[in-house]
Amino acid sequence: MADRMQRAANRAIRSALAFGASRVVSSDRLMGLLYDNMNESSFAGISHHEEMLSDTVRVDAYHRAIHRNVAPGDIVLDLGSGTGLLAFMASRAGAAKVYAVEHSEVIEVGREIGRRNGFTNIEFVQANSREFAPPEPIDVVLHEQMGDELFNENMVENVLDVRDRVMAPGGRILPARFRLFMEPVTFHSEMRVRRFHNIALPDGIDLSGMETSTALASSGADRFEQFWARPGSVAASIGTPLPILEIDLSTLESLAAVPRRHIIERVSQTDAVVDGVCVWFEATFDDDTILTTSPLAPNTSWGNRMYRLDREIQRGDTVALSIEMDRLVDASTWSVSEA
Repeated sequence: MADRMQRAANRAIRSALAFGASRVVSSDRLMGLLYDNMNESSFAGISHHEEMLSDTVRVDAYHRAIHRNVAPGDIVLDLGSGTGLLAFMASRAGAAKVYAVEHSEVIEVGREIGRRNGFTNIEFVQANSREFAPPEPIDVVLHEQMGDELFNENMVENVLDVRDRVMAPGGRILPARFRLFMEPVTFHSEMRVRRFHNIALPDGIDLSGMETSTALASSGADRFEQFWARPGSVAASIGTPLPILEIDLSTLESLAAVPRRHIIERVSQTDAVVDGVCVWFEATFDDDTILTTSPLAPNTSWGNRMYRLDREIQRGDTVALSIEMDRLVDASTWSVSEA
């Protein structure tokens, strides 16, 4: 499955925290800076960019949005340009000048693609976006820094920084509006993994007593442990999906303004097994262009983190859960519990 933050980067962060970085990296701001450094190596690998360029849902959404919202003569910033796709699209849409800012070595791939395709109005800048100071105000900020759980590629702080420093009055951010979902879902039965006490075995082998097993408790089994949903495994949401939060990068004051604690209540529409709580997001470019990473929509290069539950419910039952988002840029610190 797609996990846009390399596993190696995640392991490095966990190791840093284990060795005491938790006493230093105690705020989203400092953790965000750590992620900036991790992203430089995480997205330097060509395979990640090939996966993203092959994601037709992603590419088509950005293509529609850019050609609808970049006007002839605009000065455009492609923030975290990677191999330059958004910059190339903006140039084709009529932008007068495009700054393609990327801090990793993959920018050289973008330069070569640009040269081979005859683009002459794109300036490739290898730098952290916080160090980028263009000689003219920016009319449109393009970005694709959404992690699997929206926040974990340091999107908010990076975009707000360039918005406040370099964007022209009345400038546009694409995309600017986001909705984050954490929904109880049920899997297709053939892709379901039950807990010990819910597994039916032949020959009269009974596992029902394992619900109170001390051996399982001592092994670290967790009611809401995290895992990744395999593509195609989610059959339906339990109730009507509702976002736990909505943000608009055009008006958001800071990352600190994003709420961290949420209560969700969903009424089941049918008898079902609640396999867990699934995370996805929607990015809105304009009224007609929305990119979703819902597991019930066409597959994308983003993955879906799950918080495991495995509870049987009846139609009309209410599932009430409490969500705590410790560090927004690190979804491994988020937790789900019974409300």
